[in-house]
Amino acid sequence: MLTRLDFGMKGFTIVELVVVISIMGILAAVAAPRFVNGDIFETRGDAGLLSSTLRYAQKTAIAQRRNVYVIHNNAIPDTVSLCFDTACNQAVINPETTAAYVFTSSKNVDITSDNASLGFDSLGRAVPNSTVSYQATNRKNNVQSVTVTVEADTGYIH
Repeated sequence: MLTRLDFGMKGFTIVELVVVISIMGILAAVAAPRFVNGDIFETRGDAGLLSSTLRYAQKTAIAQRRNVYVIHNNAIPDTVSLCFDTACNQAVINPETTAAYVFTSSKNVDITSDNASLGFDSLGRAVPNSTVSYQATNRKNNVQSVTVTVEADTGYIH
């Protein structure tokens, strides 16, 4: 009678290991670019800077007790300028650069808005009194998009 001897040899064969490592390598090559894609970070970053620019305009209007206008220019690259009048004859000064306050979007991000000349009054309310939305969209794929909204009545920015 033959008996089976078990010597406690457990593990994987070299062929099994090579196959598993190959499959993992293929999966990593396909999946890694999806995680490393920086387009959404660029879009969200520009939306955050736009939101900061709008808040600065609002706070400047309150501090100076006069209207501050956010003038949006759709040229490439998109720019948003802060001015004390709609014609932008008197610009708001950027404290960092001591030049006119201008936000320029990244080369891959488009900024669109409902109102090209939103303003804030001395109480921080939107002028004209309506909700305005700004959309930051990535040019590469037109899929990644972030919205910044200025609420009517309160001027709340989110």
